[in-house]
Amino acid sequence: MRAATFLLLSLAAAGFAQNFAPRLTGEVSRGQEFQREIGSGLLFQLKPTDEAGWMIRIVPKVFCSEAADFASVVNAPYRNYNSLHVDASYGISASEAVEKMGPREFRFVLTCEDYELESRRLEIVLWGYTHSQQEIDEALAKLGTSPLGRGKLTILESKVSPAEHDIQGKNYGKIDWLKFRLDITFPAARGTSGAIYPLTDTTDTSPVTARSLQPRR
Repeated sequence: MRAATFLLLSLAAAGFAQNFAPRLTGEVSRGQEFQREIGSGLLFQLKPTDEAGWMIRIVPKVFCSEAADFASVVNAPYRNYNSLHVDASYGISASEAVEKMGPREFRFVLTCEDYELESRRLEIVLWGYTHSQQEIDEALAKLGTSPLGRGKLTILESKVSPAEHDIQGKNYGKIDWLKFRLDITFPAARGTSGAIYPLTDTTDTSPVTARSLQPRR
């Protein structure tokens, strides 16, 4: 009996291990994509943008939907520069993006089901003219209430250079290279306390070719 109990506890502990994300240190050059597994079946990505930088994304390892980005639905503002941007856009220059914006602290949902739920709430809030006021109020009150993980991306070093063209008389520049640190926090599981787990410190500089995102300037 004791042996069986010990086995069950061991299996439970092993299950929790998937939530222990390492502290990641990475480097990425302009036009490249950075991707690394963070645990719990999720991937952290830096996707290159046309605005000379990157967007932070959290996506599932197993296909959920074409647009599934678990961070995009729970980080306001949704129509302006937010903590997921690491680029020159919305009037922010490349130098400002790496020097003045501070660490990017962001949130993300953990499952495809919660992604669909938060996406639906966000759709109602952003395009309220197709919904009743009661639906809008309810969606706004519940937006972001799913269990959430948290991330913090800190830029350690960077290189910027002038952009090829000015925009309305201003050169916003471009980010040529970043070195960064990423810390991930998963929510508490079964009564345990959530925490940042800097278990290992690894560096990944390998690019992954992918289509860039295009946030509005």
